[in-house]
Amino acid sequence: MKNRLKKPRKPVAKKPDSRLDQFFTSLDNFIRAKISSNIQLELIFAVAFCLVLAFLAYNITFNMTRKVTYQQSISYEQGIDDISSSAEDIAERMLNDLRYKEEEDITDEMRQNARYPSENNPDSKQFDMHTAMENLIEDFSRTSTLKVLVTDLSGNMIYKTENVMENSVDIFNVIKSAYDIDFYRRDNIDSQSAGELVFVYPMNFLKRDIYLIIKDTPIADIQTTPTYSYNSSLALFIAFLFFISGFLILTKNKMDYIQELSNTVRIISTGNLKYTAPVKGNDELTHLAKSINIMARDIDQKIEEERNLEKTKQELITNVSHDLRTPLTSIIGYLGLAKSKRISPEQKDDYIEIAYSKSERLKQLINELFEYTKLQSPDNKPNFTAVNLVDLLDQLIEEMIPMAEEKGLTISKNIATKDIVLYADVPQIVRLFENLISNAIKYSHTDEPILLSVKGLDASSFATVTLENAIDEISDEEITRMFERFYRLEKSRSSETGGSGLGLAISESIVHMHGGQIYAEKISENRISITVKLPILTSS
Repeated sequence: MKNRLKKPRKPVAKKPDSRLDQFFTSLDNFIRAKISSNIQLELIFAVAFCLVLAFLAYNITFNMTRKVTYQQSISYEQGIDDISSSAEDIAERMLNDLRYKEEEDITDEMRQNARYPSENNPDSKQFDMHTAMENLIEDFSRTSTLKVLVTDLSGNMIYKTENVMENSVDIFNVIKSAYDIDFYRRDNIDSQSAGELVFVYPMNFLKRDIYLIIKDTPIADIQTTPTYSYNSSLALFIAFLFFISGFLILTKNKMDYIQELSNTVRIISTGNLKYTAPVKGNDELTHLAKSINIMARDIDQKIEEERNLEKTKQELITNVSHDLRTPLTSIIGYLGLAKSKRISPEQKDDYIEIAYSKSERLKQLINELFEYTKLQSPDNKPNFTAVNLVDLLDQLIEEMIPMAEEKGLTISKNIATKDIVLYADVPQIVRLFENLISNAIKYSHTDEPILLSVKGLDASSFATVTLENAIDEISDEEITRMFERFYRLEKSRSSETGGSGLGLAISESIVHMHGGQIYAEKISENRISITVKLPILTSS
C-alpha cells in the first residue's frame, strides 16, 4: 500500500550544454554540412582519410617487420661530460656568485643577473675559502672522485680536497698540460680511452689571485647500441592496399549514385520522360539529379504544350471556319439575291443593307481574332505607362451608359478609393473593361442594375475590380469555361444572340499580360460576378 501511495520521482532536468559544447556542436554540424554539400570536399576528405589509414597501416607493418641487433662498446663520454660540467659550474660560481663579493664591489647589473635569490641576501656572505669551496663542490660536483685544488700564483696550496696527495704543484707544468681548456671537451677527446683530465682557471676569488685546478679520471661506461632493420617494401605494399580499399569503400555510394544517374539519363533518352532520377544528399550530384528531373519535366511539359497547341490549332481552324463561313455565306446569299432583276429596288436595298451588316460583323470577328492572336504572340511588347484606374473606369462608364439605357439598365459604382495608379498598357486596359461592361449589358436578363466595385490595395498589393450583373441560369461547368476561346453560353453560336466567343478570352490574355488575375463566380442562381485583380503602384 505504501508503494502505491509513493510519489513518483520528478524527472531530472537535463543540464544545458555549455557555450563551449554548443560551439563545438555548431562547428561539427557546419563542417558536416559543408562536406556533404560539396563533392570536392567529400573527395578531399576521402583521400585524406585514406592517406591517414595508409600511413597507420605502413607504420604498423613497418614496426611488425622490425629486426633488432645489439652492439656493446666501452665509452667515456658520460664521465668526460660530468667532469667538464662540474669544473665549468664551480669556476662560473666562484667568478659570479655575489655571496663571495663585498657589497661595494657589487653593481646593479650583477644583482639583476643573480642566479639564486640567496645571492642578494647579506646574511649569506661567505668569505672563508675552505667553507666556500666545500659548499661549491657539494652543490656542483657530479662525480665523487673529483680533485679540486686552489693555489696561489706560485703554486702553493691554499685549498685541496681529501683525495689530493700533493702539498704544492708546479703551476707552469699544470698550465702547460692544460693549455687549452676546451681541448678536454667532448668534441676534442677520444671517448674510447681517456686519462686524467685537468682544468685550470686563473681568477680572483675572495680578493685573492688564485689558480683553480680541477682533476679527475673519467669512468668507463658500457653502452649497448641497438641496430634496427625493416621491410619497407612490404609496408609500402600494405599501405597501398589499405589506401585503395579505403577509397573504394568511401566512394562506393557516390559511384553507385553516378551509375543510377547514368541509367536514368539512358531511360529518359528512350522517351520515358516520366522517369525521375533519385535525389540523394545535398552535393553537386544531387543538384545534377534535380536538374535532370527538371529538364525531363520541362521537356515533357513542352511536348504536352505542343500537343495542346496542335489540338488548339485544330479547334481554332474548326471554329474560325464555322464563324467565318456563316456570315460569309449570308453575305454571298444576300448579294446573289440583290443581283436578281426580279426584285424591287426596295428589296434590293434591304438585301444590300443586310449584306453590309453581315460584312461589318465579319470584320469585327476578324479584328477580334487578330487581336487575340496578337496578344498570344510572344513578340507582343506592351507599352506600360502610369494610369489612374478610377478615372479610366469613370470615363468608360460614361461612354457605356447609352448602351445600357437602350436595354433599360443602370450602372452603379462602389469605389472605396479614388487614388489607384496602375502601370499598364492603357489601350489594352480600356479594351479589357469595355469587353466586361459590354458583356454585362449584353447578357443581363433583368433590369437589375449592373454593380461595379473598386477596392484599393490588398495584402498582395493588388487592386480589385468586380462587375456584377443579372443573368439567366448558368451551371458551374459553364462558369469554369467562360474564358475559353470561342466558347459561348449560347450553344447555337448564332451571331444574332451571341458574340464571337473571343471577348472573355481576350480579356483574360490582357489581365495575364499585366500580371493579374481574372475569374468568374456565381453569386446566386441568376447573378454572376467577374473579378479582376491588377498590381498597383500607389493607393491612398
